[in-house]
Amino acid sequence: MAAPQLSGALRGDALAFEMPPWGIALRDGRVRAELEANRLRVTEARIAAGDGSFSASGTLPLTLADGTATLEWQATQFRVLDRPDRRLVVSGKGITSFDGKKLGLTGELRADSGHFEIADQSLPQLDDDVEVVGAERAVARKREALPIDLDLKLDLGTRLTLRGYGYDGGVAGQLRVTTSTAGELLASGRVQAVRATFRAYGQELEVDPGIVLFDGPLDAAGLDVSAWRRRQQVEAGIHLTGTMQAPRVELISNPPVNESEKLSWLVLGRAPTEASGADLAVLQAASGAVFGRGGEVPMHRKFAARFGLDELNVRSSSELQSNVVALGKRYSDKLYFSFEQAIGTTTEYLVKLDYALTQRVSLRGQTGTTSGVGFVYRYSWD
Repeated sequence: MAAPQLSGALRGDALAFEMPPWGIALRDGRVRAELEANRLRVTEARIAAGDGSFSASGTLPLTLADGTATLEWQATQFRVLDRPDRRLVVSGKGITSFDGKKLGLTGELRADSGHFEIADQSLPQLDDDVEVVGAERAVARKREALPIDLDLKLDLGTRLTLRGYGYDGGVAGQLRVTTSTAGELLASGRVQAVRATFRAYGQELEVDPGIVLFDGPLDAAGLDVSAWRRRQQVEAGIHLTGTMQAPRVELISNPPVNESEKLSWLVLGRAPTEASGADLAVLQAASGAVFGRGGEVPMHRKFAARFGLDELNVRSSSELQSNVVALGKRYSDKLYFSFEQAIGTTTEYLVKLDYALTQRVSLRGQTGTTSGVGFVYRYSWD
C-alpha cells in the first residue's frame, strides 16, 4: 500500500524583528507556504526594511535525508543596517541551498548606499607572540575550513563611504568572492578610493590613487596607494605598495627631490633649509614613526648615509645644556668623529674625537664652546 501523502498550507503575517544595537529593524514580514508530501514549498516569504524589501521562494525538506533545500532570493533597496556609524542598503538576487553538509550561496549584490565608521582602538594590544608571565596561555586553534560553498559577485556602487584609521572618503569597485575546495575565502577584483583623504602629521592628505587589488586569499590583497600633500611648491606624499600582510612604504614628490626634502615638505610644508631646530626634531620623530618599523633602517639613518655619515639626529646635550643637531662619522672600530650644534643659537657647538682604548674606556678630545682632553668610562647595568 502506498504511503499517505500529506498536504496543507502555512501562513504568517505581520512578522517583525529588531536588534537595535546592530541597527537591524525588520517589519511587515509574511510567509506563504504549502506542505507537499515530505517537502515544504515556500510560495512567498517577504520582509521589509527601510524603503525596500527582501523576498524568497523555494522548497525545504522536512528532514535533511529528504533532499536539498533551495531558496531563490531577491533584495530591492533593502536596508540591512541602520545606525549612524553603520548604514547599508543593498539590492541583488541569488540562490541559497543546503545539502546537509554545506551551505551554498551564489548571486549578485550591489551596495545602493552605505557608510561605515571604524573606531580606533583606545588601548594598545599585545602581539600574538607576547606571553604574560602568570597568565593562562591561550590554546592556539587551527583555522577550520568554512562549511560554505560561496560564489558571490559584489558591486560597491557609487555611494559607499568609509571613515576610520585616518581614511575618510568613498570606496568603489567590484569583487567576486568564492571559497576554494579547502574552504578558504578567495577574492578577485579591485577596490579603489573615491574623493578620499588620509589624515597624517596634522594634515589632510589627498589619496590618489588608492587601489587595493584582490587575486587570491582575501587577506593577501595587493596595494597601490598614494597620499599627497597638495598645493605647495613641492607636492610630497607617501606611496604604499606590497601586500596587506607585508606592506612597503616610500616617500614620493612632484617634482622629484631628495628624501630629506620629501619628508620636510610632507610634514612641515617647506624646504628643510627653512626648518628650525624644533622642526628638525619633528622630522626625526615622524621619520622614525613611519619608516622605522618591522626591522627597517630608520629614516634619519638613511638621511645620514646619503651624506656619508653614521649619525644625523636631534638629541639633548648635557655639555651644552640644550637640544642639539648631532652629526657623526665612524672611521674605524676605534675612531669616531662627531659635531654638535646647539638649537636656537649659532655660537654654541662642540667638535669631538673619540678613540676607544678598551671596550669601556675611550680617550676624548673636544673643542668649541668648551675644549679639553679626557678619559670616558662607560658602564651599563640592568
